[in-house]
Amino acid sequence: MGTLVTTVKIYNMTVEKLLERRLCRWVKKTGGLAIKFFCPTFTGLPDRILLLPGGKIEFVELKSTGKKQSPRQVFVADMLKRLGFNVTVIDSDELLNVYIERINTEIDLGI
Repeated sequence: MGTLVTTVKIYNMTVEKLLERRLCRWVKKTGGLAIKFFCPTFTGLPDRILLLPGGKIEFVELKSTGKKQSPRQVFVADMLKRLGFNVTVIDSDELLNVYIERINTEIDLGI
């Protein structure tokens, strides 16, 4: 039974990493940057800050399918939203597809 739990954890980590790789490849295709966002003195920040054409800034939190944000991540995301930034949580290929389609439309790249 312990082996099954370990296998599930490895699978879930892989899902998050695959989503992250796919997001980063798409951002690169747009000519933008997908910066890994980490600050040891301010916890709860989203995984990536996207700097996209036209001066568009997006924050993206990637999660394994079905995983939820921690209370601190929710607090920080709400703070960023109050400041006027978009914060998106993606935990599946479907949500990533919807996100990419929305941003492509907003920045009119036709990718």
